[in-house]
Amino acid sequence: MKKNWIVFGLFAAMVFGKTLLFDHFAFREWSFEPTWLSMVFKLGAAVFFASFTFLLRDKRWLILLSVVLDTWFIANLVYMRNNHILLDGEAFNMAGNLHGYFWSVLIYIEWGIDLLFYGLTALFCLIFLYTKKSERSWAAWLSCCVLGLLPLVYERRTHVYGQNFPQTVASTSILYAPYYIVADYRLMINGIQPVRPMTEEDFSMMERLDSGKDSVQLDSPLIIVLLESLENWVVTPEIMPNLYRLTNNDHVFYANRIHTQIVGAPSADGQMLVNTGLLPITAGGTCLHYWRDNYPAIMKLTPETPICLLPHDTCVWNQTKMSPAYGYDSTICYSDIDTILFRKLDSLVDEGHHYIQCITQSTHAPFVNEKYSDLPLPQSMSWVMHHFIRGFNALDDGLGVFIRKIETDTVLQNYTIVITGDHRILHYEKRRQMQRYADKHLMELTPMDDCLPLIIYSPKISGNPRYTKDAYQMDIYPTYRSLVGASDYRWKGFGINLLDETQKRVISEDDAYALSDKLLRNNYFAR
Repeated sequence: MKKNWIVFGLFAAMVFGKTLLFDHFAFREWSFEPTWLSMVFKLGAAVFFASFTFLLRDKRWLILLSVVLDTWFIANLVYMRNNHILLDGEAFNMAGNLHGYFWSVLIYIEWGIDLLFYGLTALFCLIFLYTKKSERSWAAWLSCCVLGLLPLVYERRTHVYGQNFPQTVASTSILYAPYYIVADYRLMINGIQPVRPMTEEDFSMMERLDSGKDSVQLDSPLIIVLLESLENWVVTPEIMPNLYRLTNNDHVFYANRIHTQIVGAPSADGQMLVNTGLLPITAGGTCLHYWRDNYPAIMKLTPETPICLLPHDTCVWNQTKMSPAYGYDSTICYSDIDTILFRKLDSLVDEGHHYIQCITQSTHAPFVNEKYSDLPLPQSMSWVMHHFIRGFNALDDGLGVFIRKIETDTVLQNYTIVITGDHRILHYEKRRQMQRYADKHLMELTPMDDCLPLIIYSPKISGNPRYTKDAYQMDIYPTYRSLVGASDYRWKGFGINLLDETQKRVISEDDAYALSDKLLRNNYFAR
């Protein structure tokens, strides 16, 4: 029994130490400061898992338990580097729906850090494997198990979404996260979340942002093209010559410093922002939590049936429910090969469809479509930078089919066409590595710029205006709505019309986030 307690103490100390290591690596870019209470939570989780020492006759099973915990630590670290959030109910809801793109996480593995967890398990094995099989001690197991779970009894949070999930976990323990995930997953699949009441000040602001006609008749055909993970620094004559050429054409507006406002990079939230001008909820993907809401989408004002053209199955990002929510009554799933996708877009225009949203996916990490690019790049370039650049070069080849049609087709020249990215994708550290390489080799690339481009073609635009100041994704909706005959539509959005230099912001980005979060939680537009 004495050896059982020794193994228990060693195992608990190892798990507790790994939890602290995890916090250091996961939150090192944060201002999170541990408190004595957070230490109690982390120690409690360690005691709970170490309690199985008394339940297992053969202590070698602890090796398997330790490896499982290590895998959970590493999976959360990799996911956070990729999505800037820890594994949550959304991640499990999306599992199996990414059609091969789950391998994109490989580019976010940091071997020196991640293998450290398995290394500590190996060291632990050397220490305790001398212990022979022993009898179970149900009383000791039950006592330690209850002691380890006591912090959760004290914990009074009833939900995680609507708060900052990583901060919640940092304040408790990453090993308690499944407790929160299960509870929140149940809320998510029912399409409900805790409500944050709107204040009088919120309603006063909405009187300014939501006043006018309930509906209008659009006077211009509209095509929205969302290019997965497109950033402004790849729009160059060398990398994306077709898109770059379009930015210099007549009747084209170009803004190259659009700051992304997507939380955690859900593509469907990018669709929401462009189609409705609403900002995502402050934690989690709106498309997975508020698919029951009514949305003030421009495409709902069309006299025809809008079409959403996707390169993936409708289950991805809950597209089955979100496409109709944004006004798209017909959804077509086609090819993720960009050339084929844009040829399908051309054929829809030729068939007389006037309202279309086209979404690409090939430039999602790990940028597998780079194999379709012939762009020569230095061999010394990092794998991520090489694939990222060539991926967008391949995307531009497919996009060129559509751009040539814009330049030559007299019918398409009557359309308003919005081309932009849905969000950024590269983690800060990867971006910094790429910038260092570009600077060292005198390449005119700015990965650290970290902004999206916005290109709008419309016959109503005179000349080739440029907007070089900082702007936001929430400005996209107010800008193009003025070009399609929706200026009088009651929902004006949070941003400004970038074509109107006299327009001033009436709400800051932070206040817009907070207010939009409340609008979605209260289903404001259903009124």
